[in-house]
Amino acid sequence: MKKILYILLAFALVITACKKSDSDSAPTNPSILSIVPAVAMANQNVTIKGKRFSATPTENIIKFSGVTAEIVSASESELVVVVPANGSTGNVTITVNGKTSKGPIFTYGASDAAAEFEYITSTYAGSGTSGNTLGPLLEAQFSTLEGVALDESTGDLILADRGNQIIKRIKKNGTEVELVSGIKGSGTVNGTLDVAKFNNPYKVAVDKFGIIYTVDNGGARIRKIDVAANLVSTFAGPAGATVTTGFLDGASTAARFNVPIDAVVDNNGNVYVADANNSAIRKIKPDGTVSTLVGAGPSQNALIDGFWPNVRLNRPSGICIDRDGMLLVADRYNNAIRKINPNTGKTTTIAGTGTAGFKDDEALKATFNQPFGIHADKHNNIYVTELSNSAVRMITPQGSVITIAGNGSVGFAEGKPGVSQFNNPTDVTVDDDGNIFIADMSNNRIRKIVRVPKP
Repeated sequence: MKKILYILLAFALVITACKKSDSDSAPTNPSILSIVPAVAMANQNVTIKGKRFSATPTENIIKFSGVTAEIVSASESELVVVVPANGSTGNVTITVNGKTSKGPIFTYGASDAAAEFEYITSTYAGSGTSGNTLGPLLEAQFSTLEGVALDESTGDLILADRGNQIIKRIKKNGTEVELVSGIKGSGTVNGTLDVAKFNNPYKVAVDKFGIIYTVDNGGARIRKIDVAANLVSTFAGPAGATVTTGFLDGASTAARFNVPIDAVVDNNGNVYVADANNSAIRKIKPDGTVSTLVGAGPSQNALIDGFWPNVRLNRPSGICIDRDGMLLVADRYNNAIRKINPNTGKTTTIAGTGTAGFKDDEALKATFNQPFGIHADKHNNIYVTELSNSAVRMITPQGSVITIAGNGSVGFAEGKPGVSQFNNPTDVTVDDDGNIFIADMSNNRIRKIVRVPKP
């Protein structure tokens, strides 16, 4: 009898142990499966994929060799984080609800992937002679061609022909330059496309529906071109013919700007403006309400990161939105590239030392000279046009700066970097095929840069 009891007791113990083992084997800790890219510089965004993350960003703690990183977005299987400036090469760890796991090794450094390609410049449109001629691409004429933007709804290029006070278009795979709106001669006339007049339209932005926003620099206002409705209107800034500059937030036409230069539109219809002489980035909601995101107004020029109202810029002249929804700004007289979180206003310097120069290097060691236009492609390569260097620079996702066109001297030449030349390249955009288009203002041309593998 005792033997049977011992057997039953032993069997019960085995069953209990198995149940406990099964319970213990269910994973509860978060797990990092990959970090992309695995090599990047400080202040660059990386994507961490894994399991059992929290969809609430603040419930995840990511550390790079013990240094906590800022989390941009979160889901249960993916985190987008900013590489901390004072971290170092080593393991990345994650903590969720008090449970910590060690992930792969992350390396601080610049990738040389960009060095595998050459960038070849050619003329896409414009004869090089100042004028106002529509028609075949290489016969068309421009005058002080300032802005170029991609209409992602059609693939068309939208051009701000400042000297002619006209907005033009080149359709995707098109062979001609076409008129969108404007009559030669400056003015601030709203109405149908064929009667509207503009006042020094510097640059243009296009929303996901194909509505065009022009930065009417001379009119100190933002204009809206609704091609489908055949209507040009004032979106923000003074409504009448009188040009009134200032630094004033408020409802649509009550707001004031001071030499606005560039704009960009997010997927929610918010328009962000590089308001140069106010050294500020302004936000315009879809209803036209204007507020200041960062910057402190005229004469408040400095290179200061942080949060509003402490952030300082110095004549920002270019603005775009990157793949992660962050604003990127060409901070002209700070000779730096800034990144702004549009939700919090947090501003960081991601490239440039603040001193004028022409040096390729790691992003925060490289130097720029009057960066003026900026665009981020779908792979988060950042393209910058520079006035004083007459060059086009690229900031790779890994955090290195390379020159892809121009040689530092003013002129006109096609070909490779070091050979190609520009004369006041003011703006840049990239199409879905990776072709880079430059508004080469004083050469009165649209230049095209293509990337080809090195032999």
